[in-house]
Amino acid sequence: MAKCKSGRCGCKARIVSNVIQNMQGNGTCIDVCTNPIRETPKVLSIMAPLIYDEIGINLCTTFPVGADLSTAYPTAVSATARVLNVSYTYGDGNVMIETITGRPNCFVVTLSNLSVQFAVNLYDANCRLLGTVYPETTYLPPEITDATYDEDTNPTSVELEIFAPYGISYDTAGDTPAPNIHYVGFSLENNYVRQGLNLYAMAKVLGLGTDDNAITVGLTLVLQSLYFAGYRVESIGKINTPKGSLIAPDNSSCLRFVAGDLLDLAIKPLELGPPLCEEMYKEECKMPCTLQCGVGAIDDTIVLPGITAGQPENPDTTGNTGTTN
Repeated sequence: MAKCKSGRCGCKARIVSNVIQNMQGNGTCIDVCTNPIRETPKVLSIMAPLIYDEIGINLCTTFPVGADLSTAYPTAVSATARVLNVSYTYGDGNVMIETITGRPNCFVVTLSNLSVQFAVNLYDANCRLLGTVYPETTYLPPEITDATYDEDTNPTSVELEIFAPYGISYDTAGDTPAPNIHYVGFSLENNYVRQGLNLYAMAKVLGLGTDDNAITVGLTLVLQSLYFAGYRVESIGKINTPKGSLIAPDNSSCLRFVAGDLLDLAIKPLELGPPLCEEMYKEECKMPCTLQCGVGAIDDTIVLPGITAGQPENPDTTGNTGTTN
């Protein structure tokens, strides 16, 4: 660390990592800042999102599918659903996050009034896709008078206890930071995880009413606490990228190339020095068997396969000079 000559000079301290400092100071003359090490690592240092705790629940309700099936999709007989987004607000009667008294590493999360948007694919009897609709409904409705309310399958709220030792994330956009739960979905705004509490959902269609244009969807909600941490993991090399193949009826050379393996630079570089002495010959030349490093000498005549000594390396196939192979 740099030292100031005067306590008031304001000089800056330059700090390097212990790894770099040890490599420079152990007599190996290695400076990774100018010569990065080029090897396959045995261990990788990564920062990964680690799940510390999670808990899930199942809900179910019936709601309008969002289309007149008899008119728009008269041959629809089945459907699949995928959750696009779950939106909610915070406060009494909505979503609340509270620390448990005397248990600072755990929180109680109250879920209520969740607005869930689906992508519902409609199919005919031959499993052909007819179209996609995007209905939206409420799970865990705040009032028992809501059409989707059911005491057993879709109550007004649930309380989930979760272990979150490093705390929760906060929304700092307002004047006062507010506890936050990030929903992990499939829109551009939420298709990633955040440090703290995350919520995600999966759906399953349990019934499609073609007469009343209603759909019954079971919903799995999972709440998890997640934090990023650095870890060391063993490495067995980089991934081998699979290659896509083109299928066509003809069998031309171009097609065989396109359908074949990927090209790769496979020529071995010369090892310029002992013990192989590759700087003194090439593999395709027939050299004396006794030639070793520092022993013998290189004959001026190099004998190639199929060509006798004294003949040109590329004989004239017309027979005017030399002989053909």
